Formats: sequence, C-alpha cells, structure tokens
Amino acid sequence: MRVGPRLLLSAFVWKPTSAFVEWLAYHRTLGVTQTVIYVDRRQDGKEPLLDALGAAGVIDIVPVAVDSDIKEEIHNSAIRAARMEAAETGGYGLYLAPDEYFCISDPSQSLPALMQSCGDADVLCAPVHLAGIAPKRPHIPGGLLQHAISLAGTGTQRSVTRLGLFASRTPERPVGPVQGDADSVWVNGDGSVIPAPQSLAGATGPAQAGSKASVLKIPAPSVETYLVHQQALPAKQHPSVAVHTARLEVLASTTGARWTVDMRPDATSAEVSALLALPDVAAAQAALCDTETVTREILRNTSPDFQAVIAALNGEAPAKTMEPSKPVIETDETSIADDDPRPEGGAKLPRWFAEIHTSGDNQGFYTRLKNHAVSFVERDPARLVVTFDNLSSVNDMSAEREPWAYKFVHDNGFSHLSVMARRKDWFRDPQLITYLQKLSSDGFFAAFDKVILTGTSMGGFAALAFASLSPGATVISFNPQTTLEEALVPWEERFAMGRARDWSLPHSDCAFEIDDVQKAYVIYDPFFTPDRRHVERLESDKLILLKTWCSGHYSPVFLRRAGLLKPLMQHAFDDTLTPAVFYDMIRARRALPWYRKALIVNLQARGHDQLAARVTPAFRKLKRERAE
Repeated sequence: MRVGPRLLLSAFVWKPTSAFVEWLAYHRTLGVTQTVIYVDRRQDGKEPLLDALGAAGVIDIVPVAVDSDIKEEIHNSAIRAARMEAAETGGYGLYLAPDEYFCISDPSQSLPALMQSCGDADVLCAPVHLAGIAPKRPHIPGGLLQHAISLAGTGTQRSVTRLGLFASRTPERPVGPVQGDADSVWVNGDGSVIPAPQSLAGATGPAQAGSKASVLKIPAPSVETYLVHQQALPAKQHPSVAVHTARLEVLASTTGARWTVDMRPDATSAEVSALLALPDVAAAQAALCDTETVTREILRNTSPDFQAVIAALNGEAPAKTMEPSKPVIETDETSIADDDPRPEGGAKLPRWFAEIHTSGDNQGFYTRLKNHAVSFVERDPARLVVTFDNLSSVNDMSAEREPWAYKFVHDNGFSHLSVMARRKDWFRDPQLITYLQKLSSDGFFAAFDKVILTGTSMGGFAALAFASLSPGATVISFNPQTTLEEALVPWEERFAMGRARDWSLPHSDCAFEIDDVQKAYVIYDPFFTPDRRHVERLESDKLILLKTWCSGHYSPVFLRRAGLLKPLMQHAFDDTLTPAVFYDMIRARRALPWYRKALIVNLQARGHDQLAARVTPAFRKLKRERAE
C-alpha cells in the first residue's frame, strides 16, 4: 500500500548544540515534513534557538517531565514519539537523537521514496555507525557534515516506521503487536527482508557498500567541541577524567571506511540558509556558537579535567592522571559489623554483597541487567522475601546502596531476593520480566515454603504485579498503583515517566495478578483519592485492605514515625496480621503531629470547620492523659 509523503521526525533535546540547525536542515532535505522536539519542561522558553524555530513553525516543541538520566530520557521520548506516530497515518515516523543523521546512499531519494523502493516496507531498520573524532582538530562550532569521518559499527539501529502501525517503540525499533490485521514488512539497511520474528538483523551489514540506508552518530567534530557539549549536561552526568579519556581514545582511534555524511551538500546548505533567514534564528545560532567558543576558552584555561583529557590524548599526561579516582564511601560503623570484608585499598562491601562474597557465610547471586539488578541472599531455605525498589532509590548509584527493607529482612533471617531499579520504569522492562518469569518457571519461588513480596508505590505495584509468579505467596503492598495504562486509569496524572512506559508488557495490571495469592495486604490512605481509586480496582477474597488515614502517599513513612512499621511488617512476616490487630496498632497514630495536622486539613477541606477546631484541644488532652 502506497502512503503519502508525510515524514515525522522526533527527538529529545536537552540543550541544542551549534550543530542543531544543520541537523534539522539536513533531515528536511530527506523529506521530513514535521519535526517534534521534546524538551525539559523546566527549559521551555529558555532556549532562544529552539524558541525561534518553534515560533517560525519549523519545529513543534513539546515540554515534558524528564528523567535525571539523559540516556533514559531518550528512551522515554521514544515512547512518547510512538504514541504520536500511532495516532497518525499517511506516512512514516523516525526517531533520532540530535547527534544522529539518517543517511541514504542514493542522493536523489527522499526517505519516503526509499521505503517504497524497499518493497513499500512498513519498517526499515538501519544500522547505527559511530563517527570517529579527529583528536587534534580545533574546536569547531556550527556545521560538521562536510568532514570525512571514520566509522565504527555499534550493533544498534534506528527504525523508520509506517504511521499508525505500532503503539510503542524503543529508540531502536517499534515494539508490540501490529495495530489492525495487516502483516508488517520489515527490511534492514540494505533493503533485505527481515523474517519474523524481526530480530536485530537490521543492525548488520556494511555502512556504505551495498547499503541503502544507515544512521551515523556524530558526537562532535573535535575533542574540544565534545568536551564543551558534555559540559552542558547536568552535573551528575559528567564522567570522570578517566572515563572521558577512555571514550575519546576509542573515538580518536576509530578506523574503517572514510565517509562524507552529506550526499546532497548543496540542498543542505540551501536549507540551512533558509532556516537562518527566519526571524531571530540567525541571532540565536550566532549566540550559541559564541557561547560554545567562550566555554571552550574557559575550560581550556581553568578546568584541570579539560586540560588532563587533552593532555592524555596528546600523550602528555602522567600515568596517575589516567587512573580512575577511587570513590570515598562513608559507612555507618554502628550498622556494619567490624569484620565486614574490605577489599584491600577499597571501601567496605555493601552488607548484602558481603554476605555472598567469597568471605561471606551465605550462598547467593547477583545479576546485573541493563536497567535493573537482581540480588539473592540465601539465609533460610524455607522462607523468602522478594522486595522491589521505590522511586527514591532509583537515583542512588552509590556502592553501598541496599535493597528495600534489607535490614529488616536480614534481622528476620529470611532469604532475600531484591529487585533494584536504576530508572523510573515501574519494572516495565522486557529483559527483567523475562528474567523473573524464568526464575518462576525454573522453580525458584516454589522451592520455598513461604514467599512474601513487598514494596511501596512503584515497588508496591511490582509486589502485586509479579505475585502470580509465586502462587500462594503473601503480598505486603504500600500505596500501590495497579497500572499506569492510560486507557485503564485515565484519571491518573502522576508519574509521567511511568505512564510513558510500555504497558502492553506482561504483569502490567495488578487486578489480574492476585487471584492465587494466600493474602494480599494493601496499606493506603482512603482520603488520598489517587491511591484509593487504584485500590478500588482490586477485587479478590484474598485482599486485606488496611487504611492509614491522613498519611497521603507515604504510609510507610507515616507508620515508621508512629513506631508501627516494624511491628506491622513483623506481624505480616509471622502470618499474624489481621485487620483487628492492625487497627488496634494504628491507634498510636494519635501521638503524631503529622496526623493531627493532616486531620485538620482534611476536615476543613470537607467543610467540617467546627470539627476541625476541636482536633487540637482533643490532641492536647490526650497528650496530658498519656503523661499522667
């Protein structure tokens, strides 16, 4: 089926570089008819170049809440782009990073024409190649496409996809079932059909000879420019001198086919001129180039890291400059035993890892997946606790990071399987899901007489969502979401990063995962509407709802401050937690100033001002009675 000439290009831009205008112009010459740029909503209106291009109607700017990890945000925006593409028809969609260039070997072809020449393909998977960087080339702000560049394959790809065909995508490829009944035709970079199931075959093949299409990733035209661009990233994203140097040494030593990216330089040059002629664009571009030049001068004169990287690449750095700095990890000596294993010259091992280290006393394993880590410590062969991280743990990349509830599980002597996350994805990751499913099918959970799954918020969702992997398990879930699939919970407006995930994956709706549990304790605040609405979606005779009034979305913190969290968890671990036991315990919340203040606010919001006025005197009376 022939389609129209529409071509939607999408990208996430943290901060535009001086090469952005050329990137935009180049892709417009390939037939791009609409460009959607996702930006950090905190930067919306603060980037003159993007603002000028947006005002001229050349790009559509979409402000979004962003992840602190820029690489992760690129993935998030690919999912956003897929939602846009799924709602459109009559053309194709392409998602790239702003340093990636889609290359067509035939300069006379547009990208839609390329798709039609490949048998009217629905998906074209083009291999990504990394451009080397000339180590001694001077700083060059602005365009970079006319340079001859050495290439190295990356083993990844980018995909052009027919609009309206797929509901989701990764940066590499569309995912999920085809919308409708039609079979989809996939081809790789040389135009060959990729047979089902469509694997990463599109990442194979040469970049040039015999290839119809590929993608070239150009980090920067020079080492200095690369370091200037890195400086614009959030501080926590700045690599060390050793990491910078190692990366740049690879890029500087890249060998292979020498290739000029732009096969239609006259058309690109004319398009650049047309963009610069738009109101305020030329001034914004000039200011951006000037800023990069000034930044380079400042770094060159004042930054030891900048100087060390340049010197190292020129073979002038002393050996010690090349050694990665060893992290200084402060430890709480009251909570870590004096005989914990300590690698010579390094920090103490994390407590959980020390247990399964060769010098430890327990068996176990640690598996590092792409976006998650799974650790297991075997203490009791009959009892297992499975914990899932919450949002507050995601950005903790320290070596001493512990799984959620580690100390409590350790003190109870239970075996512990922990799922640690490094992104806010609600565990919507095919690799992780497959890993946990395999543990289940291999009989890992069935080997234990008692299994408890627990977590809070994102982790509370996971405890419920993966409960079906261990029939007969007990679940302790604090403030869970049941799903973030928009069609099922259209009223959920929190957790933008989570809502942007792929909710077509298995274990995505807790309402269908708890039929075979022994018990599912769900602890929540019924006054907090979003959490209450999620809980109302759950139906099971195994469900035990425990209400922590006036705690908001922070039931574990609320209970801990009331001195109730450990007793509650202990009762659940011992299988003695009942509603009667819980509600007798929860009376202790009356000693919390948090509860008093929240109760007043809640009563006032419901129009009970007279009752609200009686709260503080009642609490003071109760306090006096306890003191007597």
